[in-house]
Amino acid sequence: EGCGPPIEADPLQLERDMVLPHNLIYGSLVAGLVAALAVVCSDRKQIDGIRNLFGGQDKLARFQRLYLPGFLLAMLADWLQGPFVYALYQGYGIDREHNGYLFVGGFGASAVVGTVVGSLADRVGRRQSAILYCVIYFGHCLTKHWGLFRVLMVGRILGGISTSLLFSVFDSWLVSESQREGFDGEQLGNTFSLAYFGSSVAAIAAGQLGEVAANITPLTKLGAGLHYGGYIAPFDLANVVLVLCMIYISTKWSENYGAADGQSGGSFGKAVGAICDDKKILVCGLICSSFESSMFIFVFNWTPCLMEPDQPVPPFGHIFTGFMIFCLLGTRVYSYLAKTLAAEQIGALVMAVSMACHLTVYLVESVQVRFVAFLAFEACVGLYFPMMGTLKGDIVPEDMRSTIYNLYRLPLNVIVLMPLLLNFSISTTFAVTTAILAVAVTSAFALTGMRTNKKNLELQALRHDSDDNNSLVSP
Repeated sequence: EGCGPPIEADPLQLERDMVLPHNLIYGSLVAGLVAALAVVCSDRKQIDGIRNLFGGQDKLARFQRLYLPGFLLAMLADWLQGPFVYALYQGYGIDREHNGYLFVGGFGASAVVGTVVGSLADRVGRRQSAILYCVIYFGHCLTKHWGLFRVLMVGRILGGISTSLLFSVFDSWLVSESQREGFDGEQLGNTFSLAYFGSSVAAIAAGQLGEVAANITPLTKLGAGLHYGGYIAPFDLANVVLVLCMIYISTKWSENYGAADGQSGGSFGKAVGAICDDKKILVCGLICSSFESSMFIFVFNWTPCLMEPDQPVPPFGHIFTGFMIFCLLGTRVYSYLAKTLAAEQIGALVMAVSMACHLTVYLVESVQVRFVAFLAFEACVGLYFPMMGTLKGDIVPEDMRSTIYNLYRLPLNVIVLMPLLLNFSISTTFAVTTAILAVAVTSAFALTGMRTNKKNLELQALRHDSDDNNSLVSP
């Protein structure tokens, strides 16, 4: 009574009150794009490489034009559905606890089935396994039409299996074909860099396309748990992309196996023996599992890290775009650094900076500082994938490549399950990821030492042979 009309909120005041102000968010987008452009423009080799990709007629350019469309279609399908999973489950009324169960099902399936899938890919062929990824992921996206927990759990299990295929068989196919074509490590690294540069662009496009698709019609129930529209639409769009991907791979790619005859690819026991016998393969796996598990844990936790009680919800879509721009920047920085540093040296640098980023989140509660740390970590992610693809291409034996790649993912999936099952706080979660990345840092420097020693020994052997030859021809 007598209180007068309600006072409308001032949008400008709301923005000033935000813990994470818009000028920081949008400023970071511009800064990331400018930095990426500066790195490319300062490196004539990168400009020539990008120009050659589209217009070159040499063997490498033709090979890159063969591989990249299939890989990028596969990644686009994955990026299209990724940002909308939580929102769809929320629309179905699934609480956080049951949401966690669904993700446990996905990562558990990846851990259990992944090693079998890897061995199968080495035997039946990487091209066939890439097509299988499209089929299984199609089923995963299709299950999102049902708001029934048991159906969604089947979908998450299919998603876990398909993720194991996505992050093993495509890289395995690329490395095997590169070796068959006679490309060296630098050329392979350039292809990986272009692939994950394109993946970052695909992620940015997927966020915008998915948002448009989700807004065409609202989530609508048909009956018997069946729905359409709303946040299901990005999954339907992903299925269209998967069909295109399957058609492209089946018509354009040749087949390759873990062995020349396609019959004796890498078995599980043989792959485990190779990891135990060769320290470089083991340490490479420690780096891979440690970094990627921390990355996936980050994916689950960055949203609550940037929210504060009684504050407006940040524009997560634009923040995600900012992350992808810095990931894109990282792929370009890798190409720049690869001119002077070996892949393992770049890896040691990436692991150290990544650990510092996660440690910052653990030590500092400021949302603005955490946001900047996350941007730096995303740049490290962009550096990591071409670096690790090059390292694994050189270290992992060809005859059991897919099997070992999936064995690397086994501890990764177990580690990611831990915070989901134990419901860690944000602070505890990033303390854990910092410790995991400390293992990655130690492993990365150990691998650098191993490979440096190997190169020194090879150089000494060459000098010794040269001296012997000189002594034979001297009077």
